[in-house]
Amino acid sequence: MAKRITGVRLDAELTSAINEVVEQESVDKSTALRKLVGEGYRGWRLKRALQELREGKVSVWEASRVAGMPLWDFLALLKKEEGMEWAEFDIKETLSGKH
Repeated sequence: MAKRITGVRLDAELTSAINEVVEQESVDKSTALRKLVGEGYRGWRLKRALQELREGKVSVWEASRVAGMPLWDFLALLKKEEGMEWAEFDIKETLSGKH
């Protein structure tokens, strides 16, 4: 169930961003704001997951959960992430439990 939040003050840059989404996506301001907040939240979760993984606080599996992503999508993203040390492995051996 959606909850209404009121009384948020936005600076000119954010107001302009909302208006840009309204124009580009042909949606109302509420929909544009929900879209931007949702995308920002997903980005924040991913950033947090990567940071916790870098710090060794979580496993790759747990980091994918924190990011809200399926493990395989998260692994694909890790391959592209700069500064992230990553151990290569043979997927068939890993899945079969043979080392």
